[in-house]
Amino acid sequence: MSEQDDLLVEQDEGVLTITLNRPDRLNTLTMEMHHRLHELVSHANRDPAVKVLVLAGAGRGFCGGHDLAGFNFTDDLSQKWQNEPLWLEPEQIATRMYEDSQLFAAIYRMNKPTIAAVRGAAAGSGLTLAIACDLRLASESAVFKTAFANAGRCGEPGSTYLLQQLVGPSKARELLLLDEKIDAATAASIGLANKVFSNETFDEEVAKIARKLASGPSMAYSGIKRNLSSAARLSFEDSIIAEAAGNARASMSHDGKEAGLAFMEKRAPKFRGY
Repeated sequence: MSEQDDLLVEQDEGVLTITLNRPDRLNTLTMEMHHRLHELVSHANRDPAVKVLVLAGAGRGFCGGHDLAGFNFTDDLSQKWQNEPLWLEPEQIATRMYEDSQLFAAIYRMNKPTIAAVRGAAAGSGLTLAIACDLRLASESAVFKTAFANAGRCGEPGSTYLLQQLVGPSKARELLLLDEKIDAATAASIGLANKVFSNETFDEEVAKIARKLASGPSMAYSGIKRNLSSAARLSFEDSIIAEAAGNARASMSHDGKEAGLAFMEKRAPKFRGY
């Protein structure tokens, strides 16, 4: 396990776990953490040894959002321009927000399975981190909150799209406008959480699911994610064409052939990820 910028990184048998490590601050993100996390996610997507990404939080919370006190602008451009009126023009602010949102986009676009292990609070940017993942596994103590309206904001770049995709337009409006806390059971009932486990068995259950995915057919998982993303914007006919092309590639891969052979031989397949 390595530690850098309040992030713990551990890789074991294809599972890369990144733990936000500021438990005294509910793992809120500083600017340095935000940028480092983006680097780690991008590297994980390129690393063939990484089969699954797990995002977790140390202590009693997943992530309480951005630490506004610690989200100070220490980069060269901020230091140079922060006292100038041009720096506070809406277009300039929007550009910076768009760049910062690429962390969530990188998680959402990963061609590998991603898991948010949500113990305790996932609020604001912490919620966006969670909903950018493929799976949200929650402990009984998990609490979800959009936290934007009460902060005088209309959302976060990417959060509205992701939330609406998960829970539908009506429920997304409710969560964003009322800004209420959602417990784990309710989150599971509306599709915000995929599974809920007891606090005592939570880590074990997350590890079990992560290991299962890590030992699975990586190419097929990548194709599934690509199909799902495409289906949101393609017509039914075009979606069929895209799925057929993806299945053709998968069936000719080592893992595709191995799955068929293992079925015929009545044994468990041994996937290699290509």
